[in-house]
Amino acid sequence: MEGFPFASVSMLLPLVGSLIILFLREELSKWVASVVSFLVFVLSLLSLLFFDFSRAHRVQFEERYTLVPELGLSFHLGFDGLSYVMYILTTLVSLSAILWSTRDHQISHRLKEYYIWFLLTETFLIGVFASLDLMVFYVFYELTLVPMFFVIGIWGYKLRMYSAYKFFIYIFVSSLFLLLGIVSIAVVHYRQFGNFSFNYFDLINNQYSLEFEVLMFLFFLIAFAVKTPIVPFHTWLPDAHGEAPTAGSVVLAAILLKMGTYALLRFNIGLFPEASVFLMPIMVLWGILTIVFASWFTISQSNVKRFVAYSSVSHMGFVVAGMFLLNVEGLRASITEMFAHGLTSSALFMMAGFIYNRLHSFNMQALRGSIKFMPVFAILVAITGFSSMGLPGGSSFWGKFLTIVGAREYTLLLAFLVVVGAFFSAVYVLYLLKTLYLDAKEESRLIHFTDLRGFKLTAFLLMVVPMLMVGFLPFLFFAFYDPYIQNFLQYLILKVGG
Repeated sequence: MEGFPFASVSMLLPLVGSLIILFLREELSKWVASVVSFLVFVLSLLSLLFFDFSRAHRVQFEERYTLVPELGLSFHLGFDGLSYVMYILTTLVSLSAILWSTRDHQISHRLKEYYIWFLLTETFLIGVFASLDLMVFYVFYELTLVPMFFVIGIWGYKLRMYSAYKFFIYIFVSSLFLLLGIVSIAVVHYRQFGNFSFNYFDLINNQYSLEFEVLMFLFFLIAFAVKTPIVPFHTWLPDAHGEAPTAGSVVLAAILLKMGTYALLRFNIGLFPEASVFLMPIMVLWGILTIVFASWFTISQSNVKRFVAYSSVSHMGFVVAGMFLLNVEGLRASITEMFAHGLTSSALFMMAGFIYNRLHSFNMQALRGSIKFMPVFAILVAITGFSSMGLPGGSSFWGKFLTIVGAREYTLLLAFLVVVGAFFSAVYVLYLLKTLYLDAKEESRLIHFTDLRGFKLTAFLLMVVPMLMVGFLPFLFFAFYDPYIQNFLQYLILKVGG
């Protein structure tokens, strides 16, 4: 099993599931999708038995298939500590989103298409995190747009077409800068070494002038800042989240946003270390400003889905600020927060969808006291809220705490600015919990509500249980990527010095 192609099989299973759905009756599509996503998740858990955590800085489960030898283009897959965490998150969230969809009232038509798009999304996302060839990465990065465009446009809410087009145009146009950057550094590699290559481990050997490296950093940054997103490149996100069906919002927030932050760390810092060090103060301050401004935007929202969407932008500010601290604690904070936010944002969007199915409204005032007669749901939402806030024992605590520690290694003022950002992020979560739990409401509208159960309870627990594991057993997760972080920092010192 150590040589088993986990990446390619994990990508093939959803494709096979899509073909099976195509030829079966429509009512069977949700069961096929559920079984396939469960098998992929089990496969990712099985891979844990064979992943060597002591060598998490090295690529494991590696596969390489030559595509265009003249251009050095190959289908090169594998996982190191960073991409492996994203792989596990992808299979977990994909299973949860599909299970949630099986009992979502919004998903009542064109079921074959719906589940095919979700399975294809899982294939493309695994491809993004497993790819070690930049052109293959770019192809999968772009392909993730297509399923989500149709999911928002067909099964979304009132403004779904506007939101779908805005989402597609923002990401597609910004990604053209990424394509230009990839081609540019491949040409530089040809000039310096006499052969074309798009392989990540070949391209890190390129030598650039600082001016050219900063320019390439900015080309990559435009694409990834929009995808992450960072203020002011965030305006597509509230519209896409606000109009997407619940499962679409779950995948968008939990995984698609992490494509941007993952790529910032893997490619912007990995390929352009001198530019990263040169621009470090700007990127850290940009991350902190994103936290503060997005927190203000969040608390001003009257729509609960847009509320959760803006909160996601705020959390991405912590991820960006942490990674560009370029020290052990900052990188730990960044990767931990990527995983933690994937869990909390998924659960918060499930919360919004669950209440909408009962109240038929996303208005914050309509939600007042709305979970009084749903004790299981109330407990799980409280755990999610406090985890998102960064309360000790919650999954986001370590991301925020370690960002403060990493910032303090530089100056007290920088650590103070991170604390200010953490304060604002706590304020909007408290406001949401106050609205749900403490505000009074006419009981006659609520007493007939059924509590969370069945597939929806399973989907919610798939998010909440790992939240508590990250909060109380963080060392289990640090083991995935600590060797990667140590090796990455040694690489930066070697390339930049000091």
